Amino acid sequence: MQDSYCLETADLCYRYSNSDVVLKGINLQVPQGSIYGFLGPNGAGKTTTLRLILGLLKRQHGIIAIFGKRFDTNRIEILRNVGSLIESPSLYNHLTASENLSVWLKVHQCPKGRIAEVLYLSA
Repeated sequence: MQDSYCLETADLCYRYSNSDVVLKGINLQVPQGSIYGFLGPNGAGKTTTLRLILGLLKRQHGIIAIFGKRFDTNRIEILRNVGSLIESPSLYNHLTASENLSVWLKVHQCPKGRIAEVLYLSA
């Protein structure tokens, strides 16, 4: 695993049951600073791959490294520096963007100034 990649997987495999192989031999090398997307039909394994990368599913076979560090031995350190959103965000349609961010601010105990910073980034 190399430091020049922000994400790297080697021979990542996953099965939901003894007969259902969902992923087989996924090898990714995402360079630092790049924008990377998964494309494919429903059931292709995109969400399963992301859940494995984020530790939401237990890795069965293969290696996952983020920021040049093995995920299995550096999970907490890595996740402190990763933001993710799988599927659709939970938003309250009756609240403004600022009000929605206030909800998450309280949940994650962030400084109030982060709301303006995040809104500026999305503009």
